Amino acid sequence: MLLATLKHTQSALLSLFILTLGLGLLMTLLPLRLHHAHVSVLLIGLITTAYYAGLILGSFRIEPFIQRVGHIRAFSAFASAFGVVCLLQGLWPNPWIWVFLRFISGICTAVLFIVIESWLLSKSTLQTRGQILALYMIALYAAQAAGQFFLSIGTLTFIPFAIVSMLASLSVIPLAVTKAPSPTYQDPSPVRLKTLYTVSPSGFLGSFISGLGLSAIYGLMPLFFAQLKLSTHTIATLTAIIIFGGMCFQYPIGRLSDKTDRRLVLLAMSIATVMSAISIMVFAEQGEHTLLYIASFLLGGFIFTLYPLSISQLCDQLKADDIVAGTQGLLLIYSVGATIGPLVATVFMHAIFFPYGLLLYFCVLGLALTGFLLWRKSANPVLPDENAQAFVNLPQTTPIAAELDPRSDEDTKLNPSD
Repeated sequence: MLLATLKHTQSALLSLFILTLGLGLLMTLLPLRLHHAHVSVLLIGLITTAYYAGLILGSFRIEPFIQRVGHIRAFSAFASAFGVVCLLQGLWPNPWIWVFLRFISGICTAVLFIVIESWLLSKSTLQTRGQILALYMIALYAAQAAGQFFLSIGTLTFIPFAIVSMLASLSVIPLAVTKAPSPTYQDPSPVRLKTLYTVSPSGFLGSFISGLGLSAIYGLMPLFFAQLKLSTHTIATLTAIIIFGGMCFQYPIGRLSDKTDRRLVLLAMSIATVMSAISIMVFAEQGEHTLLYIASFLLGGFIFTLYPLSISQLCDQLKADDIVAGTQGLLLIYSVGATIGPLVATVFMHAIFFPYGLLLYFCVLGLALTGFLLWRKSANPVLPDENAQAFVNLPQTTPIAAELDPRSDEDTKLNPSD
């Protein structure tokens, strides 16, 4: 069945992999390039924020355009636009112009992910949805990690921008030549955020803090490594290791959360995030590069699990019919956190304990979530085992990804607890 599933989804997965190679490269390239140009940390954070703001706008407001022109045309148009924006960044290295260009990049990226996820959703059934989602996450994480090693060609020339643009263009080919019909797009389900907080305060805050943290991981962690005066190759390797750690920890942590109180696992991951951030500070200060690799792997593993654990915590409280709307709502909460996160993190980096302000920021996030979870744990009993659902790792991309969640087809009950 896996081969049959792969046969029907290979075009979309290949487009995803090629596109994300470029996205992963660009996400690390930009802060390194700006750091070399002596751009202020606060402005680098603003550029990162602009990207996530565009991603929110594109994810939740672009569906009329896609419905009007069709998925393949939309993908082709926005991949071309994304490639042009990348070239403009290389040709016009003005950080204030980059704020606008990164906002446009965010919108383009949202459309590209919506098309790919819609395609995968149209090829999924109840029996294959879990497999398709797993293949999606493998392609996503693998490409993000592999894209880091393009940095070995250098960060100070126009070449890496050209490579990102070429990858964006190449990503059009698999979808453009497929014989499969275009999927239909459905608007995100309506959801009231106040209701989500009432149903699962832990899942709500966990998603928000995950957005605050992961946007800083993607947008600012390479800058932190650059401030340590590490080589470009070492920065690329460390960034790839963080993403690889995030991929490796999903299944074992998810399985653990299926067998015990999910809030305890979420609590453990928030504490572990604090401990791994402290470890990176210690090993970086001591110049222990081998231990720095290990601590970076652990940080990625722990912080990347916060969002899917928060989603699963919410889904334990929802009826099957409400799961798509609920996960789309938490995606919005995550996205708001991702937009705010880089700005808040740069305040820490600029004003506090330089160059370790970013790690202190992760510690503050972990401690805040830890304190909240301890309070909720004392206020609410453990969820009965018969009401808990299986852990599912969802990407933090667009509302379409929520519809790939196989839990939305299960017979679950509404639980008014946390």
